Amino acid sequence: MEEIGLRLAKEPARFRVLAQLAEPGDPTNDATKPWPDDRRTIDLGTLTVAKAVPDSREAEKALLFMPNALTDGIEVSDDPLIDARVQAYAVSFGRRSQ
Repeated sequence: MEEIGLRLAKEPARFRVLAQLAEPGDPTNDATKPWPDDRRTIDLGTLTVAKAVPDSREAEKALLFMPNALTDGIEVSDDPLIDARVQAYAVSFGRRSQ
């Protein structure tokens, strides 16, 4: 963890966030079937990480990512992996919190 703090002290890390949009007929329930490369993408913004959390190990225990917790205007697909991930992440969070 020390290395990332030193690197971020020099400059923030930036990640461009894109979403690829499905077209009619694209499979949304099988993550093993990629969509064609020519599908339209939209730029959702840039994620900037400016500094490391002082006590990362403790801070990580409080984090819970839920892939079905979405903002208005975005819907969950029919991909069965989403429900499986929600359940697995909940178990992981519970174990970290003990």
